[in-house]
Amino acid sequence: MRRDKLRQAFRREGHYLLRSNLPEEDPARLWQHYVQLTEIEAVFRALKSDLAIRPIHHQKDSRIEAHIS
Repeated sequence: MRRDKLRQAFRREGHYLLRSNLPEEDPARLWQHYVQLTEIEAVFRALKSDLAIRPIHHQKDSRIEAHIS
């Protein structure tokens, strides 16, 4: 067993590593954006499952209009 590798693993346990393409952002702000994004995704998942939303593909405009109105 390599104790140095085990020690490194324990130090990283419970931490997130966020990689971003945003230039020189404050780490706290990046974390805020990440949390907000996960909350938005959770809401969309809940709405999608609650409403059983799925794409409806139509060939004619009149059928599209029937779903909108």
